[in-house]
Amino acid sequence: MNLGINLCFAVKRYLEPAAWARFVAEDLGLSSVQFTFDLLDPWWPDTERNTLIQQVVNAAASYGLDIPSAYVGLAHYVPGGLLDPSPDARRIAVKWWLRACDVAATLGAHAIGGPLGTMSITDAASPEARTRRYRELLDSVTEITAYAHAAGLRQFLIEPTPIAREIPSTPSQSRQLITDLTARAAVQVALTLDVGHTVYEPLYGPDAATRDWISALAGMIGMIHLDNTDRRGDPHWGWPDERGTIDVAGLAADLRHAGLGQVPVVLEVYPRFEDDDQQARSVIASSVAHCKAALS
Repeated sequence: MNLGINLCFAVKRYLEPAAWARFVAEDLGLSSVQFTFDLLDPWWPDTERNTLIQQVVNAAASYGLDIPSAYVGLAHYVPGGLLDPSPDARRIAVKWWLRACDVAATLGAHAIGGPLGTMSITDAASPEARTRRYRELLDSVTEITAYAHAAGLRQFLIEPTPIAREIPSTPSQSRQLITDLTARAAVQVALTLDVGHTVYEPLYGPDAATRDWISALAGMIGMIHLDNTDRRGDPHWGWPDERGTIDVAGLAADLRHAGLGQVPVVLEVYPRFEDDDQQARSVIASSVAHCKAALS
């Protein structure tokens, strides 16, 4: 299967594009990376930002790497984003996404994506407020996809999260959102299914299974994020890890059974910032080896 890697492992470590590009190509033996906006913030001033983008493009080309997608990282996931209670904050979030589309297009990516935002506790407790936020979310994503199309992008990826105040957070919400957007969006909208999110027991119960999401949403899944978890949090561990529960070979079988054998699978392993650099490097390498073998 088509295995790539999210560059989240490079944050706070491999700050020179050539450093992560060499590691991915020569040590990991991969040819596809998902760029994270934690390495290059779309808000940065255009002139300096574009110079840094070119450094990324040059490094990827030097090591034969493709950058098919660019993705929200930890930094932009933290704010309320497109679901913030403040209309000013929501407008800022839209502007961030538009600038992110520019960055993604300049990188040569065809897709952009990530989680969409978080409602406040007050809004989430009010059915009326949730309805308003949802309608505004549809309008915002519609605007973003129109800009993405003009920038030359072809796909907008939405990541469900295991937080009930975020949209979408369930298979039914995911289906409804993609259905509602498909008639409005200027580019294809699809889901990024993070396997660690799908089995979060505090929200989905002890029987939570990625297979249930795949069977319910197969035709709407455009990407898989692959990481390891104990089902009690979202640690984004790698392999091997005695605490982890994710069976990559079983996941691959479920994807093939659902006709998703060609969907990109992106390894998303976050070493802790405090971890020893060589330890982090070893975890990434062992995780790639594990997942390559299991997916094949």
